[in-house]
Amino acid sequence: MVLLQQIVYMKNYINKWTIPRLLQLIVGFYFIWNYMEDGMIFSLIFGALMGFQAVVNIGCFSSKGCSTPTNSSSTFSVDDDIDFEEVE
Repeated sequence: MVLLQQIVYMKNYINKWTIPRLLQLIVGFYFIWNYMEDGMIFSLIFGALMGFQAVVNIGCFSSKGCSTPTNSSSTFSVDDDIDFEEVE
């Protein structure tokens, strides 16, 4: 029973992958491979960051994109009067 639940969970997890997310994971693996061949620490850090973002679905390639959250309960209105103070 537990094995069946794990298989269903993995199937749902894999179905949520998009092409940009998969591309990000491939780029992460490429930079990690580049680190193993050349020894440049930047390649390791960048590859690990790209791979981590792809696996946990955060960053610009995630389903949410790079947008910031919007507040629908904003207190500012276009019709509000703005008071200016002159500084001398």
